[in-house]
Amino acid sequence: MEKSRTYNSIRNITFGLITQVIILLLNFISRTIFIKILGNEYLGINGLFSNILMILSLAELGIGNAIIYSMYKPLASNDKIKITAIMNLYKKIYNIIAVAIFIIGIIIVPLLQYIVNSDIEIDKVIIYYILYLMNSVVSYLFASRTAILNADQKMYILKIYTLVFTVLQIICQIVCLYLTRSFALYLIIQIIFTFLINVYGVIKVRNMYPYIKGKYKLPKSEIQEIMSNIKSMFIYRIGGVILNNTDNILISIIVGTAAVGYYSNYYMIINSITTFTNIIFSSITASVGNLNVTTDSKRQYEVFKIMNFASAIIFGIICICLIILYNDFIFVWIGKEYIIDWGTIIAIVLNFYLIGRAVPVSTFRETLGMFKKTKYVFIITAIINIILSIILGSFWGMFGIILATAIARMMISRWYEPYILYKDYFFVNTKRYWKDELIFVIHMIITLGICYFIFKLFIVTNIFMFFVKAVICFTVVVILYLIQFHNREECKFFINIILKRIKDR
Repeated sequence: MEKSRTYNSIRNITFGLITQVIILLLNFISRTIFIKILGNEYLGINGLFSNILMILSLAELGIGNAIIYSMYKPLASNDKIKITAIMNLYKKIYNIIAVAIFIIGIIIVPLLQYIVNSDIEIDKVIIYYILYLMNSVVSYLFASRTAILNADQKMYILKIYTLVFTVLQIICQIVCLYLTRSFALYLIIQIIFTFLINVYGVIKVRNMYPYIKGKYKLPKSEIQEIMSNIKSMFIYRIGGVILNNTDNILISIIVGTAAVGYYSNYYMIINSITTFTNIIFSSITASVGNLNVTTDSKRQYEVFKIMNFASAIIFGIICICLIILYNDFIFVWIGKEYIIDWGTIIAIVLNFYLIGRAVPVSTFRETLGMFKKTKYVFIITAIINIILSIILGSFWGMFGIILATAIARMMISRWYEPYILYKDYFFVNTKRYWKDELIFVIHMIITLGICYFIFKLFIVTNIFMFFVKAVICFTVVVILYLIQFHNREECKFFINIILKRIKDR
């Protein structure tokens, strides 16, 4: 069982990483052409509407995670009738969600004139928004059918066909921009491929799990338990979506929609890196879910410590490299006129670090079913964030809005969830957790200081120099981290795995 979990996790990570590298390269090409042809105003619209649609997805929040959580046990015991019944419930709920998102989305249309602070005509803005809305609705009409692959540790299958369709989509959109310069047609192509990706996914799942065509229903008591988890997760994730997706809206209102375009370039880089890290951690989520229904709290805690150490190293290294290289990359990619101030960069990276370091806790929260005990955490965090964003944004603009989000995270969610996980599930004092966190942060600051003095006179003027600086920076950071952490048991664990795989080959 342990070997199977590890094998599935490695396979999911491998396919995910390969897929994302290709999509990332094409996305950067597409974004570069987008900026050159349509300009920063349309880039701002693109980022703004993406955030609005994420907030509209509040209707779904918690359902996917709660139902996937409910499938771990029946999949482990091969209970086909129960799996089918859960899938039927999931499908019914998601159809309702698609309709709800469409209705709420249409209601928002009259508010766009107050949210969008741009020179683009409002009639065009409304058309673009409706196209974004249709893309979101199409994705929800089919999303429930592929959830079983996630719960069954077979996400790599989704990655394969998603890659093919996504590559075709980006190519078609690039050609569209060159030939027509039409943002509306660009969005229509996105809707078509979203539909194709989802339809193909449904066909694949039906072939792999033919038994899910049955008409079984869950007992009322089990539906009530799932709905209870959905309710708790819904409340929790409302706050999370508001917290993660209001920055662009507030920047658009307070600073201007064009400023969203500048920020979205930096955010795209962060988002691309987040996608890579999510592949690593989300690919092992189903394995952790399987672990949590088949082992005791002691074993769960041992696995968590390894995940937490990996998270600290991965996000520490990435954050240091981002601070050193961020503006250099923007300069060689699209030009110095798109560079933003250092304060805003630090705030962006701080948010990324806080989100990344919470991943091990959130993975165990979702796979252990900690929905009820943490459901109000992000609501409180989101309220604090909005208040602070309005206040700090009024004084410091974009920097104040992004910094407010980081402050809100540190005030509430960043400490409360580890406390509940350690106290109620691992039965271990959280002092151990915070001692490690302090060590990780101190070492990251020391490493950043060393790298700053090493690279402050390394001026980048072209892509080759950036590549050289990036390779040297990454190498230096990794060496410094190995020097600092090579004696830790968790580090030895990963080194032994690498050495074993090299020996086996």
